[in-house]
Amino acid sequence: MEFLSRLSKKEKRLFYITVAIVAVVFLDRVVFRPVLNKLESFNGKISLEEKKLEKSMLILSQEASITSEYNKFAQSIKQEQSDEETMASLLSGIEKMANSVSVFILDMKPVPVEKAEFYKKYAVKIEAEAKISNLADFIYQLENSPRLLRVADFRLTPQKKETVLKINMTISEVLIN
Repeated sequence: MEFLSRLSKKEKRLFYITVAIVAVVFLDRVVFRPVLNKLESFNGKISLEEKKLEKSMLILSQEASITSEYNKFAQSIKQEQSDEETMASLLSGIEKMANSVSVFILDMKPVPVEKAEFYKKYAVKIEAEAKISNLADFIYQLENSPRLLRVADFRLTPQKKETVLKINMTISEVLIN
């Protein structure tokens, strides 16, 4: 206090203004900015969660149509036969598709069934010969069949005849347990 009593009126005023400015800067740096940064962070998180909620609400509003579509497809991919019957069905289906587009199957070998938690994957290795146009039709039929058939491995080798290709491929099907 002795320090203040020695100061003139102008110096006291200048001292108080300086202390006030230092106090305001201190409060800004220590209290207000961290609180404002936290608020901005929370606002960002809230807006992100609101967007997720809007997306979830949109999906929820379409629940009936999604469920009906799921039920349509689930029936076609649900396994209702034994593994042997399913594999036989897969082999005959592939053979029918190949014959319908003039793909000549030389060899078909079933691959052991891959079992997962809620589905099984059946696969067949095929060796065949075909013209490129017939091969394209065959792959198109496989990919667009009502079964979940997919061409996994695929290798082409030209034959002595220019228009015929030797094909090695693996075709797989997934069924729900």
